[in-house]
Amino acid sequence: MAKLDPQLRQLIAQGKPGVRPGGLTAVDVRAADAAVLSLQRPAPALHSATDLTIPVSGGLDGRMYRPAPGPLPVLLYFHGGGFVIGRQGYERPLRELALATGCLIIAPNVRLAPEHSFPAAHEDALACARWAHANAPELAGDASVLGIAGDSSGGNLAAATTRALTRERISPAFQVLIYPMLDATASSASYRELGTGYGFTREKSLWYFGQYLPDGSDRRDPRISPLLEDDFAGLPPTLVITAEYDPLRDDGEQYARAIRQAGGTAGLRSYDGMIHGFFQLTGLVHAARQVQADIAAWITEPTGSR
Repeated sequence: MAKLDPQLRQLIAQGKPGVRPGGLTAVDVRAADAAVLSLQRPAPALHSATDLTIPVSGGLDGRMYRPAPGPLPVLLYFHGGGFVIGRQGYERPLRELALATGCLIIAPNVRLAPEHSFPAAHEDALACARWAHANAPELAGDASVLGIAGDSSGGNLAAATTRALTRERISPAFQVLIYPMLDATASSASYRELGTGYGFTREKSLWYFGQYLPDGSDRRDPRISPLLEDDFAGLPPTLVITAEYDPLRDDGEQYARAIRQAGGTAGLRSYDGMIHGFFQLTGLVHAARQVQADIAAWITEPTGSR
């Protein structure tokens, strides 16, 4: 294993000790998340970045990032935050991703837990994907290319949405999952080996799932735990991003293997020395900028060479 990035080691050391997830509230974690803004580069300019209302689930707010005029491939992006935190920490990274990929990025604000428990976010994500598929031409996108992406809990929503769409014969062109939360039982080896000491802990992951799921939920339901799906056939080309010191690392690797074993295409990019959440740390670590370029390169590769 590579060594933990020294800047991340320092960041973890500056974290508040003794704050256990059991004592947290949604208000606490949402307020604390604002600190990520100081670890990001200034937001780059785009052709446009506009708010929109997506006419699903009674109307969902969202944001659209256009890197250039004219028809563009559409990328539907679900932000992370453990199903609890909103999108405040994603404005700058998504601007950068739009520029890197050349995609028109649509980022919906699905309903958050614990105010709205499962299946609210799952239903919102699926409804937004159906809407994006049906309305890509009107959005000045390329109707032939609709990709789905997300990080952390957003990766969970992206994976579950992609699986549902393929069963509806609305297969996205691709999916990109950045250190996704794929197993609500948190039972992989990396959860045990890396479950403490690296910022994002096993206990915190279970707390987030606990906020999202009503009491008595079946955590093995594939809509909750896409890794526990029993059929991975027919999924589109997939890129899974993992971080070396992330408790979720093994889940992402197992998901990519499952797609390959089902005859599909799945790329896997592991980032040495990184922790969960590094995608947002654009002003702190080089890997946060490199992953943007790597995603862009993968999207533009011919399918057969992925």
